[in-house]
Amino acid sequence: MTNKEIVKGFFVESYQNHNYDFVLQYVAKDYVDHSPANARSNEEAVGILKLVENMFSDMKIEVLDLFEEADMVATRIRYTGIHTGECMGIAATGRKISFEALENFKVVDGQITESWGYWPDLYIKSCLSRSTPG
Repeated sequence: MTNKEIVKGFFVESYQNHNYDFVLQYVAKDYVDHSPANARSNEEAVGILKLVENMFSDMKIEVLDLFEEADMVATRIRYTGIHTGECMGIAATGRKISFEALENFKVVDGQITESWGYWPDLYIKSCLSRSTPG
């Protein structure tokens, strides 16, 4: 599998298909997440993905951009899901939400070893806090 296929697979297999064995196989045991989630292993990454699964059901992933330079893969991803669990202190609303995020990955010897990425937390919170759907 190419580095780009591994990174694309990470998004589709984890967020959309909940295939956490893929994550355990293609994310290094000593993986370092430089985002606020701060995972320090592939098992911690799976734990975070399971939290996201509890916040948003029916998550769909659309890979908008995927670039590779040396051992780095850069992405722009659109996430779409239904808010079905507490997120940022906001109880489930049942609202559909869609947002984009930029995330970068270092891939060494067929495994993701590091990542840098941030979800647009203020935008997400704003969408979930609206008094009327939309």
